[in-house]
Amino acid sequence: MEKIITFGEIMLRLTPPEYNKIDQTNTFMANYGGGEANVAVSLSHFGHKTYFMSKLPPNILGDAAIQHLRGYGVNTDYVVRGSTTLGIYFLETGFGGRPSKVIYNRKHSAITRIEKEEFNFEEIFSDATWFHVSGISLALGEQVREVLMECLEYCQKYNVTVSFDFNYRSKLWTIEEASESYKNVIPYVDVVFSSYFDCNTILGIEANESIKNLMEKRVDLFRKVIKKYDIKYIFGTDRIVYSATENSLAGYCISETIEKYTDPIRFNIYDRIGGGDAFASGIIHGLIKDFDAPDYALDFGLVTSVLKHTIYGDVCVLKCEDILDYMQNAGNKGVDR
Repeated sequence: MEKIITFGEIMLRLTPPEYNKIDQTNTFMANYGGGEANVAVSLSHFGHKTYFMSKLPPNILGDAAIQHLRGYGVNTDYVVRGSTTLGIYFLETGFGGRPSKVIYNRKHSAITRIEKEEFNFEEIFSDATWFHVSGISLALGEQVREVLMECLEYCQKYNVTVSFDFNYRSKLWTIEEASESYKNVIPYVDVVFSSYFDCNTILGIEANESIKNLMEKRVDLFRKVIKKYDIKYIFGTDRIVYSATENSLAGYCISETIEKYTDPIRFNIYDRIGGGDAFASGIIHGLIKDFDAPDYALDFGLVTSVLKHTIYGDVCVLKCEDILDYMQNAGNKGVDR
């Protein structure tokens, strides 16, 4: 039976209304979100059985975060309680030529106090089918990294498929600090969400400078990563920013033998936060349907991300039918190169 586990932090998000700046507002709109939690919510809406693994404070804020997850069908049996602080981030939503800004207040949040002894890894992973995590969780401290590495050991033990979104955040740590941790995780991973920058800078894989075409250089670099770490697929998106409220996205999938791209989709933005998580959830959904046919997963993931940009909040609450309707009506098809 299917069992998808995501591991990470869920936070309280505070956003000024009406595109206001933080220093001009007296009220904030509140909702909950976090990379891996967003993926769990989206996959739950696609009909999958999802579990979220984390640590939250035993207070009303922690209760509200759990209520948020359960309200969207995510199982929270693997959320332990302890410490006193829930991570918070402030989002100043951009408009037109003014970009969005994020301010984190999460340094001493409950998940940074997480401990391996708080989990029964055998129970959690012995019947799991998929595990998803991102580089944001790696940035949250040594204790979080220790728990994550234990998760990955059990994934390897029970042949659980692992997906990893690089999601590097310079606000949380430096490239030098991140590099070792990423290199420790990547050998356990089957499906990667990554960019040229991630592989070249964080993993330290050298590009072939004799290749002048940028797309060909990226494919060459990705295939070095795939070969070195025995990765099945690398997925990602290319974004063009016309303004804070209008972008375009195109998706790509690279494997040892496959090189696929979608046509770009241009769209208006209501809320950009969670777009990458929506892309990851759409890819995971597609690969669960057929792991050896990434074309469908790539199309489904891109459209999920595009449509998430039209929804307020961190999470994508669309059903499969919503994604499929867009795919059929817009005619967005993956292309071989």
